[in-house]
Amino acid sequence: MLNYRPDIDGLRSVAVLLVVIFHFNLIPGGRSGFMGVDVFYVISGFLITAILTKQMDAGTFSFSSFYIHRVRRLAPALFAVLVLVMLAGTVLLFPAELIDLSKQVLVSQFYVANIYYWQTINYFGLRADDVFLLHTWSLAVEEQFYLLYPLVVFLIYRFCRSKLWVILSVLFAASFALNLWFVSSKPEATFYLLPTRAWELLAGSLGFYAATHFARSREVNELLGVVGLALIATGVLAYSDGMAFPGAFALIPTFGAALVLIGGGESEQRTSVSRLLSVAPAVYIGRISYTLYLVHWPVNVFAKQFFTLEYTVPVRAAMLLFSIALSMTIFHLIEHPIRSGRLLSSGRWIVRTYGAGLVITIGLVSIIVFLHGIPQRLPAKAVHLAGFVNDKTQNMPECEFQGKPLTRTEHFCRIGARDIAPDWLVIGDSHAYAGYGAFNKWLASQGKSGLFMFRNSCPPITGVHVFKDHGLCFAFNESVAAFLKRHDSIHNVLMVSTWRQAPEGRLSTGTDLLLSKTESISLFEKRFASSIEFLNRLGKRVFIWEPVPGARGNVPISMAKAEIEGRPANIEITRDEYLLEFEFFFRSLRNQENLIAQTFSPSAALCGSGVCQISFNGNPLYYDNAHVTRTSADFWAAMLREQYRQ
Repeated sequence: MLNYRPDIDGLRSVAVLLVVIFHFNLIPGGRSGFMGVDVFYVISGFLITAILTKQMDAGTFSFSSFYIHRVRRLAPALFAVLVLVMLAGTVLLFPAELIDLSKQVLVSQFYVANIYYWQTINYFGLRADDVFLLHTWSLAVEEQFYLLYPLVVFLIYRFCRSKLWVILSVLFAASFALNLWFVSSKPEATFYLLPTRAWELLAGSLGFYAATHFARSREVNELLGVVGLALIATGVLAYSDGMAFPGAFALIPTFGAALVLIGGGESEQRTSVSRLLSVAPAVYIGRISYTLYLVHWPVNVFAKQFFTLEYTVPVRAAMLLFSIALSMTIFHLIEHPIRSGRLLSSGRWIVRTYGAGLVITIGLVSIIVFLHGIPQRLPAKAVHLAGFVNDKTQNMPECEFQGKPLTRTEHFCRIGARDIAPDWLVIGDSHAYAGYGAFNKWLASQGKSGLFMFRNSCPPITGVHVFKDHGLCFAFNESVAAFLKRHDSIHNVLMVSTWRQAPEGRLSTGTDLLLSKTESISLFEKRFASSIEFLNRLGKRVFIWEPVPGARGNVPISMAKAEIEGRPANIEITRDEYLLEFEFFFRSLRNQENLIAQTFSPSAALCGSGVCQISFNGNPLYYDNAHVTRTSADFWAAMLREQYRQ
């Protein structure tokens, strides 16, 4: 094993600063700082291999000692941060939010957060910004590696020691191949799960082999260090949102980190790069990097919720400084004393304390869930309002397109009157799903019957892809078009959507092709017109659900906070702001008005005063910032009846 190398702590500082700058969004173009995690993985693989091979070569390796050391290294700071997060959550969060946070604490404590978030969160998507412990997915990957890797190395040492590096190379290649194979078809799984991430840790393992088995001149080490840092910088600067990640691109920062580690050395062999990384501030940030990584993200999420629209760059920078100060405190009071053995010096006490922490975590989470988020902490009316975040259409997976062709009426959900043949088709994205109850009640009240199907994030227009949706939006609209060609009995088509995909730049001509906002809007205008013309050629009457006005923040939570503080929510948008945001959409409507039977206008119902209301009879109309609540179905059905012209 190598002696202490301050340049490795310096490299840790590079990794953690990349991550926190990315997460706090402090500089333009800093959207690729998440690659700091890849650098961390290489460092971890390098050091853990150094520890294991030294101990196994000396015959002193012990599984119990190894895992106790890992607990001593990782658990104290994590437990401290989780306690702080839960305390903050108990004071600041509403019941549903607290329940969600407690579940995140549980999966983080048991190092399965990556699996949990794989199933629930898209790291690069819209929900990620509100998930307090999302960053713990990377710790889970690392700990799962630490759980399996010592056993693999031990078995290799026992049965085929001479093949250690060959086998590790094969495992590296297999994991990297899985990453390449699945990064496009299963991007979330590839991003979050160990089998497609292990190659980055194994790159560090192979880097240790190269560092200790190949003699190099000082000039070569200098070159390795410079090239390594350049590759890390290249990865950060060259990344764009259109790239699949990890994929092949992750080789750049990963290989760069490995080269820096290989080219570095102990005091008498230091290169210019290792000396640069060994400066005192970099080494110190590297020493607290683990705690800083743990602290920064929940600070960022809590601050974002507290400051809302005032969460400006100076405030974000202040939150970064606060994160550093808090991580320093935890490091010096908890992490370092326990890690160095000044506190809980006995392995037995470490295990007992850790076990007690796990039991306490399970107990607290169980209590919070059992008590429904402890609503007694807050005023009853505020709790009532905040509860609308869960006021969603019931889960109906049979109503969401999953890629199977829609060839018969039985492949759709039914809405409206059930005793007559359907002559309506309601299609759209998650906004159609949110309004399912309203469309069902409206058709039933008209004595009409319809079919219903939606695809999340997918506008109901043919010939478009949604960026990184694996082609499902394109397939959905093509399948619906083919169905309508064969079914003359469907006379009316209602198209429902947020209609925001185009200005958000998510519409494209290919699932992995990222267009500019201007290109995306232009594509929308062309394909919207083509879709309307297609339906008219089939003899269908076309109805359009215009975009809901929505709000500038989460409506139930904002109204609940306003109730507690005795002030207005102040998140409404004006009618003028609404019309400006959707100017492209209404321009498209005007261009096709002769081919559209009718549009339904939520803004006409909500924005008559010039400000678009967010509630009805005191209750939120949206369960987030734009999706209509389930219990507002009567309101929206009445709007449809009032506006409908037969």
